[in-house]
Amino acid sequence: MEPEKRLEERLRMGRLYDRYGALLTPKQREACDLVLLQDWSLAEAASALGVTRQGIHDLIQRSREHLEEAEAALGFLKERQKLHRALADLVGRHREELPEPFVRELLVLIEPEEGDSADV
Repeated sequence: MEPEKRLEERLRMGRLYDRYGALLTPKQREACDLVLLQDWSLAEAASALGVTRQGIHDLIQRSREHLEEAEAALGFLKERQKLHRALADLVGRHREELPEPFVRELLVLIEPEEGDSADV
């Protein structure tokens, strides 16, 4: 996988974990925290959690599946992206009518995250 795609996937998993991590088991959360958020290797995480490297791999894989299933069912990230796009479009259409400090401040708030595509 290309480096840009890997980065996008890591950022997406981080956002999914932030949004839906509470739905995971404590062991899955711990593994995700170490591997996905703190960038530990599978071997390092396995050693820290007292399981095999394959065990950590399986935990991470199941966690990713659960996070993706939660997003597919609830769609919070997708809705957030739609809201950001709509706000960016609104600002773009009325930019000339709005005070520049307000526009700058609003654009900071709705700035797209990595992997999102909201153009202003």
